[in-house]
Amino acid sequence: MRFNFNVVGPASFELWIAPDDMRRTPRIRVVMDRTQETVIEAWVHYPQLKEFGWHAHGVCGFKLDGQSCPGLDQAVRYDIFDADTNILLYRHRADAAHRAARVLSLDYTINQDNAARDMLFPEFAMAYFGIHDIHFDLLRCIIDIKYSDSLLLQGSLLLKRYEDVIQTGEYVKTILVVDPYVELAKRLLWLRRMAEIGKDPAQSWRVDHLQGPCAFAAGLDLGSVSALRKGFDRIDLETYAWLENPLTRDLSCTVPGEAMKPGHWTLAIEALSRFHVIGHQHFWGAYTAMLADVLKLEGPAVPERRVPEPVLELAETLSRVKATIGLVEMDINLSDKVYTIIEKQWEKA
Repeated sequence: MRFNFNVVGPASFELWIAPDDMRRTPRIRVVMDRTQETVIEAWVHYPQLKEFGWHAHGVCGFKLDGQSCPGLDQAVRYDIFDADTNILLYRHRADAAHRAARVLSLDYTINQDNAARDMLFPEFAMAYFGIHDIHFDLLRCIIDIKYSDSLLLQGSLLLKRYEDVIQTGEYVKTILVVDPYVELAKRLLWLRRMAEIGKDPAQSWRVDHLQGPCAFAAGLDLGSVSALRKGFDRIDLETYAWLENPLTRDLSCTVPGEAMKPGHWTLAIEALSRFHVIGHQHFWGAYTAMLADVLKLEGPAVPERRVPEPVLELAETLSRVKATIGLVEMDINLSDKVYTIIEKQWEKA
């Protein structure tokens, strides 16, 4: 899916949507003041989209105002979504003061249970979480949004794949680095949970793309170092690639499934040097303080969410399994550098 949105006036818009199924005529859903909802099918012809091969017949555009969408010009609050994917396209709050900033919070962790995300969310007019689940073409359109100066994007993505639109979008980039063995432990435990979910025929579609990694994680004996050593000696390439150095991967790779090489670490360091706010899990207070200072946020400090004890125990066990070092080596080097720099700065402060 692709889209483009032009703001003509306070309650007047022109937009087009090119859906994944180019034969389909797109629809939008407009929710006004939380009580009134209107679904509208495209009627404006965009012949150039047909020429580009993005749509079969070109009828994929809208002109929205108080006439084509009754009540839009009177609404205090309204949201405009793509009706078929429920992707947010536009949000208006006449009575809200939002942070005038565009923020990309790169979160490469598996569950993204980050209290900083919850702190940032109410500050922005539009927010997109879990951006790793958004298709490449659609995510580029979202990153390239020009009509909102209050935008939060949070999740995992291959930074270099979107670098051109991120740079032109003038994003404040932030990242919180976590302990690589803790992240490895979380990923293994997550895979084991997904393996259990996959046993349900009604839910198995959720793990179709992760059958190999789920089977590997489910077959590990997490309570025995010797058993883990044997298990990781037999790790398959698909699982290895899925677990391998997720921080370095997000910062340095261009395409999904790209084979990691030593040069990726150098690319990751270069990418990290262009971030505005870099934090480390062991200096949570420093990270939230820096974030608040750069974005001019007010209010009490956000408490850290503690890593569960079973995760810490597994992380410590994994650190004694020699075969895991290739899965975390690049990320450990990055994590150590970030830790050392923040420790020195925080001690001086």
